[in-house]
Amino acid sequence: MVEKTFLLEVPDSFQTIREGDSLQCVSREPAGVIVLTSEEVTDTDSLPSLSRMLAGFLTRSGHPVATDELLRVSSVPGCHGFSWQYCEGGNYHRFWLFGNESAWLLLTFVCPEAERASFQDVLSEVVNSIRLRSDGSDS
Repeated sequence: MVEKTFLLEVPDSFQTIREGDSLQCVSREPAGVIVLTSEEVTDTDSLPSLSRMLAGFLTRSGHPVATDELLRVSSVPGCHGFSWQYCEGGNYHRFWLFGNESAWLLLTFVCPEAERASFQDVLSEVVNSIRLRSDGSDS
């Protein structure tokens, strides 16, 4: 799947739905949703710290986390990435934020906590397939 700022592979079992600026990938069986939100970087001088950006997002959504508690993710070439996860209300939540000088991508995932293990390999494959736009072109 190629978007303006990123490329990734989503398994055929997921249905993709565009909603505003985000792209949703929905698995019905087992139930789970991946939401992708991306943005082009227009001014590299004001490039935000990705770890602060993700920590701020989590704090605003009621789950404060310190930047040094975020997990560094290095599986996407040419990008910096951070991740965080938690369980709440019977649901498993996972967040990834990747960025480079051309774009950033927020990937969120939610599924019932009982289905968490069934998505482990799928999520690893999706995350490892991500390629962010760099130097003005899709990778």
